[in-house]
Amino acid sequence: IHDNNYGCIKGISTSFDDRYLVTTGADSNIFVFTIFSEFELKKDIRAKVPSPRFGIETEPIPEDIEDPKAYSIENARRKREHDKLMKEVEEIKAGKREKLKALRNEFWKLLEMNQGLPKHMQFKQTDFDIDSKIRAEIGRKTAFKIQQVEKELAWEKEKHQLGLMKLQNRFRESLESDTIVVHAIQSDHKISSYRLVKPSKYSKSKRTSLSDRRTSKMEKFEKEGAGRKDSQKDTDGRISMAEESIIEKGKKFRPKTLSEIIVENQIEKTRKLILKAERAQLKIQQRKKEWEDLYKSKPQDDFEDPKDVQAIKEAQLYMGDFNLKTAPDYKIPEHMRINAAKKEEELGHLDSMAHSKKKNMNKCILSLRDLKVAVIEEIQCLVQELKDIQSTLHVSKHIPIPQVPQIHPEEVPEKRFQYDEETLLNFKRQQMKIQDATSSQLEQGGSAGSGGGFFRLSSRKDGDLTTRDSLSRSSKASALCVDTAKLLEFEKADPIDIELEIMKRDEIKYLYMQQYLTNRIKELIVTFDAELRLLRHQKLKLDTQMKLSDLHHVTLFQEMLLLKNFEKQENVLQERVNSLDREEQDMQWKINETLKEMEEKKNEIAKLQDQEKALYAGFQAALGENNKFANFLMKVLKKRIKRVKKKEVEGDADEDEDSDESSEEESSLESDEEESGSDDEVFDDSICPTNCDVGLFELALQLREKRLDIEEALVEEKKIIDNLKKEHDTLSKKVKVVATNLNVAEEALEAYQREKQQRLNELLVVIPLKLHQVEHVVFGEIPNDLSGTLVFSNHSLGRLQERIVQLHEENSKQQKLNKECRERRKQLIREKREMAKTISKMEETVHQLMVSKFGRVIDLEALQTLSVNTTLEELKIKKLRKELMNAKEMKMWEEKIAQVRWELMMKTKEHTRKLHQMNDLCIEKKKLDSRLNTLQNQQGNAFQGPRKADIVAREKVTELIQLQAERILALKEEIALLRKKGGLILPPIQPPQEKKMKPMGL
Repeated sequence: IHDNNYGCIKGISTSFDDRYLVTTGADSNIFVFTIFSEFELKKDIRAKVPSPRFGIETEPIPEDIEDPKAYSIENARRKREHDKLMKEVEEIKAGKREKLKALRNEFWKLLEMNQGLPKHMQFKQTDFDIDSKIRAEIGRKTAFKIQQVEKELAWEKEKHQLGLMKLQNRFRESLESDTIVVHAIQSDHKISSYRLVKPSKYSKSKRTSLSDRRTSKMEKFEKEGAGRKDSQKDTDGRISMAEESIIEKGKKFRPKTLSEIIVENQIEKTRKLILKAERAQLKIQQRKKEWEDLYKSKPQDDFEDPKDVQAIKEAQLYMGDFNLKTAPDYKIPEHMRINAAKKEEELGHLDSMAHSKKKNMNKCILSLRDLKVAVIEEIQCLVQELKDIQSTLHVSKHIPIPQVPQIHPEEVPEKRFQYDEETLLNFKRQQMKIQDATSSQLEQGGSAGSGGGFFRLSSRKDGDLTTRDSLSRSSKASALCVDTAKLLEFEKADPIDIELEIMKRDEIKYLYMQQYLTNRIKELIVTFDAELRLLRHQKLKLDTQMKLSDLHHVTLFQEMLLLKNFEKQENVLQERVNSLDREEQDMQWKINETLKEMEEKKNEIAKLQDQEKALYAGFQAALGENNKFANFLMKVLKKRIKRVKKKEVEGDADEDEDSDESSEEESSLESDEEESGSDDEVFDDSICPTNCDVGLFELALQLREKRLDIEEALVEEKKIIDNLKKEHDTLSKKVKVVATNLNVAEEALEAYQREKQQRLNELLVVIPLKLHQVEHVVFGEIPNDLSGTLVFSNHSLGRLQERIVQLHEENSKQQKLNKECRERRKQLIREKREMAKTISKMEETVHQLMVSKFGRVIDLEALQTLSVNTTLEELKIKKLRKELMNAKEMKMWEEKIAQVRWELMMKTKEHTRKLHQMNDLCIEKKKLDSRLNTLQNQQGNAFQGPRKADIVAREKVTELIQLQAERILALKEEIALLRKKGGLILPPIQPPQEKKMKPMGL
């Protein structure tokens, strides 16, 4: 009615006349029940109330049953019926067992009687089998029952297996090695291994460490130099590879004509001359550049070498004056700064080292355990051998046999999780004992008896079966022993002298072997105990190291937690420093690029100026000497004119941008025109004067256009240089601002690092010390307060003392070196003066030689760089190439003519062959016509004799048969030749060609 889960009764009440019962549930359901019907109510009304029974007051009140384990009336009745049934069953089973026992005893008697008979009268063992199929049937039923039981217990088996697997995964899977305790044999010493957990496979995320700090200026310089060298090597390698590939492509094996060889020789000769001049010019330029670089590299008076500055900084950092980290002005070097990531790495390294040492010790302990097992096995063998020897000796000469050591359960903890059938049976007996104990307690506590008889089997069955089996086995064994005793009974005889001698010798031998075996057993035990004590001493040392590592681990963990709190702000400051440093590097790179561009533009300006000088020099050379119109043509060349722009207007924006530039150019050109206005009024450059070479006049006009182009290019390059200078100035100012900001950021980071170091100094660090290591004494005693002491290693103290001596020696060496450098400087000054005098003398000698040889002072550089006339050489090469091309073309046409002649000849031959074929066909046609006429005339005689066609066909068939027979003979001869061993293999014999059979016309 009411739901037991969701509608439990919350209220119950009766109506005013007690005829209805109302109940309410938690799920808001209300039910009404009738207590008495009207008929029963009327009946109850008519019934009479019986009078009370006499003496009811004096009867004792029965006690309530309060025991929850007590049986109810129904359960007690069922229990009595079950006990009665089980009693009857046990009586039937006992009767059956008695019958089986009687039959078994009778069968054993028959077997004994059969064994007492002679062998030829005995029955075989197989004769006692009444039915051979009984065993197979019993085995089949047993297997079937086992299979059924396995199916019934499959779910329970899987459930317990999963539970066992979960327990193993929870408690045993993470263990790498369990605790093993190895005991000594003679003493109470023992050694235990470490209980190790497998290292975690969790890969920690990599943190941003201070290892990514910005590099110093010296490191930047070294990296940039290495990068430049590598880039130069790469570019040189690429150029050389490109040249090699071009040369390899050009090297093709083809026949060369004489003209080609001449052209190549001429080109090679010209190339060598040009290359020689270029090499000389390159050498001169390289020498000039070296002088320029040398003068540029000359340091100023207040110059400091950056390498020396860097070396001084490194010396200050690594000179070995151990500044205390607790000092307020302690500055942490960049390579010694620490963060949480590095601390995590230290923790991991410490854990791995401790784990590896513990693992190695566990391996040693395991090998010791294996040694003990081997020793015990060997002792067992020796004890067995000792027992065999003592069995032949007299009891008075026996030595006490040493006790065989036993393996303790602590030494093989893995066997706790290994089980066999005997272990399972013991576990079952323990469970049954526990159940029996609980059932006995229930029987004592309950009034109606024990309830465990429903599902508990009687333990007497197993006892009876085991007693029967033991009796049967003992009877068999006694029978066998009696038989063997009867067989081994011999008559004893007195030993002779030789036998006595042999017995004495054997006795001495066995006594020696007895003593040797006992000594060997003692030696094995003592050796093992010594190995255990040595390993125990090593483990004690390792235990102290592990305790110290645990303390260090705690310290590192505390430092890591503290560093994690500082990490966020430190990363912000470090990122700011890095960003400013990158910004400074970028600006410095831009400054260097602008300087490079300025150098390139200056070089371009110098090239343009050289082109302008070359233009004037070339025009002067074209005019020649004693030219009447030289001044006029030179004025035409130098005249400044207003040039019209050739660029098209692309848009309003472009016009606005170019308007300023054009106005400036026009103004500059107008000013130039005004300056040269006086000269322009004298002559007119639009008309060539009479008796003047028109070619020179046109050349002057062309060169003037080139000169104007060069001047415009110079103006543009100068503007670009001015813009680059402005950009360089702005970048320099920005670099100074960024450098100041970078210094401020570095100071803030350094202050934060100092604060972090101070917080780290507040952490307590445990350092184990011995009394002889404490050298801080007051009046010969160790003070009670050691807070003012400093923990310092003796090795570091010795190094500092040695460093003092080394510094004194270095100071003396540097003083000597400084003195030598001063003397060397004085000597170099003297040599410089002498060299200057020598150079002046040599310059005078060179001038005199030039005047004596050439008549005047000449430019040696121009003489060395003198090259061939490239224009003339190019024209010669073009002429040779043209001749080569014409020769090739003539050869090609000759080949074409020969090909056409050959084709004409072949066509003529083909035409002649066709005419001969046509002639043959005409002749054959005439023959066929004449034959047809004869056949028509002889038509009546065709049917008188045998048919002519049959005769012709028969002749053809006979001829074909003869040809085939000849061919068969030829093939047989060829087969016979090939069958001969080592015979000469000839080519296949060609069959005789068959004659073509022409169809006869009917």
